[in-house]
Amino acid sequence: MESISASSAEESFTLFRETLIKRYGAAIFKSWFSDLLLDEAGDGSVTLSTESDMRRDRLDQQFKLGLLRAWSEEIYPINRLLFVKRDALSAGAARVAAMAPGLAAPGMAISGPMGGETAPARIGLNGKAARAERWAPTLDEIATPLDPRLTFDAFAVDETNEVAAAAARQIFLEGAPREIIYVFGPSGVGKSHILQACGNEWSRRFPVGRSAYLTHNNVQNGCVGALLSNSTMNLQRDFLSHDLVMIDDIHLLAGKKRTLDEVLNLMNAIVSAGKQIIVAGELPPVALAKSGVNERLTDRLAGGLAVRVAPGGEALRREVLAKHRDGADMACRITDEALDLIARLFSSSMRECLGAFKQLALVFKDRPVEIGANEALAALQSRLGERRRKATLDEALDAAAVAFDITGEEIRGRAQPQRIARARHAFVYVARKVLAESYPRIARVLGRDHTTAMSSYNRAEALIVRDKAFQAGVAAIKVAIGAEFAAEELIKTRA
Repeated sequence: MESISASSAEESFTLFRETLIKRYGAAIFKSWFSDLLLDEAGDGSVTLSTESDMRRDRLDQQFKLGLLRAWSEEIYPINRLLFVKRDALSAGAARVAAMAPGLAAPGMAISGPMGGETAPARIGLNGKAARAERWAPTLDEIATPLDPRLTFDAFAVDETNEVAAAAARQIFLEGAPREIIYVFGPSGVGKSHILQACGNEWSRRFPVGRSAYLTHNNVQNGCVGALLSNSTMNLQRDFLSHDLVMIDDIHLLAGKKRTLDEVLNLMNAIVSAGKQIIVAGELPPVALAKSGVNERLTDRLAGGLAVRVAPGGEALRREVLAKHRDGADMACRITDEALDLIARLFSSSMRECLGAFKQLALVFKDRPVEIGANEALAALQSRLGERRRKATLDEALDAAAVAFDITGEEIRGRAQPQRIARARHAFVYVARKVLAESYPRIARVLGRDHTTAMSSYNRAEALIVRDKAFQAGVAAIKVAIGAEFAAEELIKTRA
């Protein structure tokens, strides 16, 4: 790969920094891009260096596409952008670093990780950069930017989440007590949406008030960085300068003792200072303690306002889909029937349901066409296949019981009336044909040996050819586990 000259690198990098300030704003530039140096630039590839592992990982995960687009549009087209930690600079990066005073954007000093002005990078006798001092994190550096789309207006409420939504909204009531709010529930039910909605509403109501949203990874990186740099008190003071702090997915910190100790200290300090903290996780406080989270911390969560968010039903999924459709900028028109289909088919979680909607929007976004149930089904076949593989034998057995109007215990039992035996044959057929399970595994669910399961499958193969009622029962099982969707159900409109 042919590298560009030093003078070209200086000019290109100056323009690139100015572009980032214009596109992202001074605050984000200062937090995330101010320490970037150009390590290497060639015809189709650019490598940028930063001072910490955490910042490198965050840039790669969150900003890579935007920075690649900025370089390609403003400097010259590239198809590859890399981020590396600056343990030692390449010769090219050293030259750019030595020119650092000339690279600052108009009206902006070159900032280090703490946001203060820094001297140009120190170059050793061998032309390499001297090792930087340990990174002391600030809250602005480790926090995740809020998604402006995640507001209370965009949050659909029903009986599964109304208490959690009310608890979140109460922080905006005049005179409301500043107590810990802990929102818990399984993945994909809207916990992160609630937290970010609080942050967005806080910024709207209190423009001068400061808020910070952190994932478990942000918290861990920040605490580890503060411990290594002996700056935990500085980080705690930084937390206390914010009026609202939100910590997401705290259950993923289980087993991280030092980090959890620091989180507890921060939580106590925030509450004592009369500031607001909202935490989210998958487990209730008691189960959180059993999973490896500091018991004193879980007691703190239990002693605040701990509210559960349960998985929503089809009506809630349908409402959320409608909000996303109505707020989307698309040339296509996705009908109510298509939304009904998605809400019924993708019921595992709200995240799965929205993923299906996004895939459908991606397929038809720029085409001025109307998307009905049949078009949606065709576009989502790959997702249906993935969902089918997630079904378990127990789920298939429950579906067989419903399809043949008996109980699961009757299917597992020893009775041999025709209606029960046919349900058992249908279950074995779907388990073998659709779920591709082995006869021994199928037999264990039924409490029988594998030869019985094999015999049942052979009977099912004979019935599926000539018995329409049996065919309908098998089709109903497939529908229930997401392997198929009956044609009449696909085009069924809302009542």
